[in-house]
Amino acid sequence: DKLKEEGLYNNTMIIFTTDNGMFHGAHGLAGKWYPYQESIRVPLIIYDPRMPKKKIGTLDDSFTLNVDLAETILGATGVKPDELMQGRDISDLYLPNKKNEYHDTASVKVEPWREEFFYEFPSPEEVFIPSSTALVRKQWKYIKWPAHDYEQLFNLEEDPLELNDLYQEKLTKPVLDEMRKRHDELKAVYHDELYMDDPECTTYNAQEAAA
Repeated sequence: DKLKEEGLYNNTMIIFTTDNGMFHGAHGLAGKWYPYQESIRVPLIIYDPRMPKKKIGTLDDSFTLNVDLAETILGATGVKPDELMQGRDISDLYLPNKKNEYHDTASVKVEPWREEFFYEFPSPEEVFIPSSTALVRKQWKYIKWPAHDYEQLFNLEEDPLELNDLYQEKLTKPVLDEMRKRHDELKAVYHDELYMDDPECTTYNAQEAAA
């Protein structure tokens, strides 16, 4: 209401999201430092005056991440993002004829949106909270616990609560092998980008959210 009173409502982007979810006993865990759905799926609501009427109030199940938020805000203000930023302007999902002069992406008609993402939580306290990485897709999630040399594989379509680990199942071994390979490829790419100038630099886990 205040934005409307000040005449700013039709020229203001409003983004609502949250921190990672708390487990409250799910998977026998507490806190929010693990790559299961209860923690990495967070809400995201965007009001953008540029949004076409047919998109207002709709749901989008595309993978959006916390690293997208900064680029989305910069894009709305016309500020060029830093070349090391790893996100993408979320307005690419709802501005069909958009051309972005600052980034290699434009609308999803020009370049499709991501179908997977790499997750990482590097923990300085392995004894209490283990580090973890993951490759997440709509159907499958591969998780690796590097300090324990342990892996997990879940079919999210059939097992959305991630209660049935398929890591040792023979029928899903081809999926496991492909996702492990892709996971390692993405880890190498992101680590090269982030650590090449600063060996003390650490990364933070990416949150999945629905636009």
